[in-house]
Amino acid sequence: MKVFCHIQTKGLTLIEVLIALAIISIAMTAVIKTSGQAIRGTSYLEDKMVATWVAQQIVNEARVGLIDLTNDTSELRVTESLGKSWHSKFIKKETANPRILQINISVFPPGKKEEDGEAPIVSLEGYVYQPSKF
Repeated sequence: MKVFCHIQTKGLTLIEVLIALAIISIAMTAVIKTSGQAIRGTSYLEDKMVATWVAQQIVNEARVGLIDLTNDTSELRVTESLGKSWHSKFIKKETANPRILQINISVFPPGKKEEDGEAPIVSLEGYVYQPSKF
């Protein structure tokens, strides 16, 4: 009498499970790395946007007369915005028209200064009209 054993496998072997886990872990590593880069990029763009606001605020202060444009040609400033300290350098220059001044503003990343050798995160150039004083 012959006995036939027919065994069906209904699961995966240990090697197949380990290979699947290795593939999933490699894929998850790539997803996590991409997420980290996106978060760092978002943080940089947020700092750049706020630095642009700080520079525009300085130009607007100069235009409405809150900044004295008759003294030195450059000035260092610290502005508090969104809980961070923004250091900026304000330089004024004469133009061909004596009633118009060119102002250049460089804003540095939070906690950094020009003296630290740090490059500005934003540089903005603006013009201010000064009416004649008769």
